[in-house]
Amino acid sequence: MRLVKILIAFAAFALLPVAVVADDAAGVLQRVIDTYNKSKGISADYEITYDGTADRGTIVMDGDKFRILSGDLKCWYDGTTQWAYSSMTEEVNITEPTPEELQLSNPYAALVAFKNSSHVSMVETPEGEYLLSLVPRSDDSDVRLIQLFVGMKSSQIEKAVFVMTDNSQYSVVVKNYVTGKKFSDDTFRYDSKFVPDGTQVVDLR
Repeated sequence: MRLVKILIAFAAFALLPVAVVADDAAGVLQRVIDTYNKSKGISADYEITYDGTADRGTIVMDGDKFRILSGDLKCWYDGTTQWAYSSMTEEVNITEPTPEELQLSNPYAALVAFKNSSHVSMVETPEGEYLLSLVPRSDDSDVRLIQLFVGMKSSQIEKAVFVMTDNSQYSVVVKNYVTGKKFSDDTFRYDSKFVPDGTQVVDLR
């Protein structure tokens, strides 16, 4: 389940909107958080690449709620309860994540946590992007470096790269980003039609 939670964070991190103006790195990150706080429903397609494999999916978010659907992972979080299906375990696990656990599974919580616990820097790239680099202060972090590529014209995080302490690398590319959408509460609750018939549901609460 730990890998599932990490993949959720990787898939969702790049979907947070940002308004980029001339400012320091911490100011840009804070606007990412403030903008997301004010935003309505968000949907996007993404591709995550890790361990030499790629997984494509869709994600929708509204406040602290989210749903992720891909070939390897299905996850729903309604603000209290999380349902996570992984093709590796072939089962659905139900949990009520603690605030600490949500730092790995909720994109907003993850960004706040990384902002508060990392050294942040920013440079402009020849490709016309801002590159935000976050280096965790703690030696206990599994993440060694996070790179967020923000388009100067799009004012949006277009790619996120995570380098782990074992030097493995995960990257997320976002496409078809749409804001201002409305989702019913059921969108963020488990729906068995998205998992194989007969999938075992394990309640870990």
